[in-house]
Order: sequence, then structure tokens, then C-alpha cells
Amino acid sequence: MKKTLKKRITARKCRKSRKSRKIRKTRRYKRGGTQVKCCMCEKTIAINGSLQPRVCLEKHGSASHRICQDCWWNAEYGFAREGVSHECPGCKKGMPLTLVKPSTKINTIIDLTDDA
Repeated sequence: MKKTLKKRITARKCRKSRKSRKIRKTRRYKRGGTQVKCCMCEKTIAINGSLQPRVCLEKHGSASHRICQDCWWNAEYGFAREGVSHECPGCKKGMPLTLVKPSTKINTIIDLTDDA
């Protein structure tokens, strides 16, 4: 009986330590991220909580204009309403693009179209 009780206690300790490891991993990431301006209301927002118009995203990539959640989903003047133009408001206003840190990855192009 004593050995089985001891095994149960050690098993519980292992489970507890696994749970605490999972919690630590999720706290590593920054909350909020870089600060950018909303192209509709021009207030400062976190880049992680912002949304990008599809047209601008296709044209400019990761440097596209950002819209805050409030301006995107607002029932009166929001960007995502039906029956309104979905052009980028930042491009219409002529605002500068979002400054994005350059990636540290080195992109190499491998040509697989050899005629040999």
C-alpha cells in the first residue's frame, strides 16, 4: 500500500509541473506589440489588434494601412458595413504606409527551371 501511495503522489507532482511549464510558455509573447496609427480615426493602436484592408494588403504587403477594431466593426461608420466602398481609407487620404521592421530571414530563390 505504501508504494502505490508514493507513486500517486509523485505522479501528481509531475502533472503539476507540466501544467506550470505550459503557463510559462504562453507568457513569453509580447502583448500588444508595436504601436501604429489607425487610418480612419488616427488613434494609436497595437499592431497585433489591428486589421488590414484586403486591397491595401495585396498592394503593399505587410506595410499596408491598419484599421482599429472599433472603426472596422462600427455599425454607423465602420469599414466592414455592407453597401459601402471597401477601398483603403489610408490610401484615399494619402497617409504614409505602416513602418514595419525588416525581417531577419534571408530569402533565397532557387531556380528549378533548368533546361539541362
